[in-house]
Amino acid sequence: MEDCDKDPAVVLPYLVGRSLAATEVYEAFGYRKSAYYKAVREGRLVTADNLIRAAKHLGLNPIDLLVRFGLIQPETITEYLASPRALPRLRDLRPDPSKPPV
Repeated sequence: MEDCDKDPAVVLPYLVGRSLAATEVYEAFGYRKSAYYKAVREGRLVTADNLIRAAKHLGLNPIDLLVRFGLIQPETITEYLASPRALPRLRDLRPDPSKPPV
């Protein structure tokens, strides 16, 4: 499943299910064209922050991108979800007073 050796400009259209214009790829990462290619050259494009930003921009699952590009192992996610840390805290379960009840 890892796509860590592939160009994100190739992987993202596959995951989105359609062709992406180059400008869409740059924008997904939050870069302009020159900054995008500079990040690629310097090995700074495939970072957790950038992949999460791109995933949110394109409506993809950020964890999937992190796994595909080898930044996190699937076993790590499984272990985290099984750990007590993954359980919600009481304050997370309180209803948001600004939202109407469901």
